[in-house]
Amino acid sequence: MSKKNLEKIYFKALNKVKAKSIIKDNISLEKNILTISNGKIDLNKFNNLYIFGVGKAAFSMAKECENIIGKKIKGGFIISTSKGNLNYLKHFTSTHPDVTTKSEDAANKLIDNVKKLKKNDYFIFLLSGGASAMIEKPILGLSLEDFIKASSSLLTSGIDIKALNTIRKSISQVKGGKLADCIKSNGKVLVLSDVIGDDLNIIGSAPMNNGKFQHILVGNNEIALNEAKKFCKKDYEKVEIITTTLDYPSKKASKYVTKLIKEYDKKYSSFVLLFGGETTTVVKSGGGYGGRNQELALRLLLENVVNEDISILCAGSDGIDGRSDANGAFVTFKTIEKMNEMKLNPKEFLENSDSNTFFKKLGFDFVTGITGTNVMDFIIIEKKGR
Repeated sequence: MSKKNLEKIYFKALNKVKAKSIIKDNISLEKNILTISNGKIDLNKFNNLYIFGVGKAAFSMAKECENIIGKKIKGGFIISTSKGNLNYLKHFTSTHPDVTTKSEDAANKLIDNVKKLKKNDYFIFLLSGGASAMIEKPILGLSLEDFIKASSSLLTSGIDIKALNTIRKSISQVKGGKLADCIKSNGKVLVLSDVIGDDLNIIGSAPMNNGKFQHILVGNNEIALNEAKKFCKKDYEKVEIITTTLDYPSKKASKYVTKLIKEYDKKYSSFVLLFGGETTTVVKSGGGYGGRNQELALRLLLENVVNEDISILCAGSDGIDGRSDANGAFVTFKTIEKMNEMKLNPKEFLENSDSNTFFKKLGFDFVTGITGTNVMDFIIIEKKGR
């Protein structure tokens, strides 16, 4: 039952930060008055309303905006990794996590579209994680090929997202508020945060953050985990969000999480511990499959804290974990039983950065598919009392 319980908790957190929830919570329209968060915009005062967006959640966020605002939308341009068409907006499918020629095409098209905005128009810009890779226009003198080489090296180096995006901004014509510099009209930016501390200078490499436009945080890790906490409260003796800013390397993170599991295990007959954030992983071998969540799960398995009562799920909120089709992995007592039965050596898989192969062989990889949102990762620890 633990696997099922962990899944329920995960999806409770995830659904709170999916497009349907975050757009409905923040946008409404009554006659010609558009409410965005707590601010009211009288559309009679503007010529046309446009919607733009970039990121993993951009397509689904745009679709929900269309459901609410409908024919009031004059047009716009959305870039995501999803496939599909929108009713009032053009949609372009770009790439992630790799920067490709599609990223450059997307950036050029987006720049062309935002430049068409007139002073008396109004826009909503939907920004979510993944935008950094989906739109790119290197600075003059730097070829896209050289930019791609630099990005690829950084992605597998273990560098954290803050440092990664700082470097990306310095060699880009769209990041660090440079896209916003192209816009003459008024508007607001709705932000779904996928970074530690919700730093607006970091999310999506800040294409719209030039100090001119208000940014409104509509979804983050904390909102998601609070929903999970609320859901769990009635069934466990103790439910606690330990942190929403976990940013250790996976080895250090596993020691930190293990220490807390042991402490809570001594005090409570049942509990749920919730962690949010993003660990870092250095890829040791080019042939392995997996990602930071599955590697953390593998390290926690090796810490010997899982037993008949204690189970763990480490998973991303976006549906992707490194070079694999899984989103994360479960570590339960049955995982260990199956591992012993199949005589698999977890240390070997860890050494080869091949955590996905390990969990897949056992049937304990967690596959969700692309979720349409991204608020970093969730670590869920459950102790179910006997």
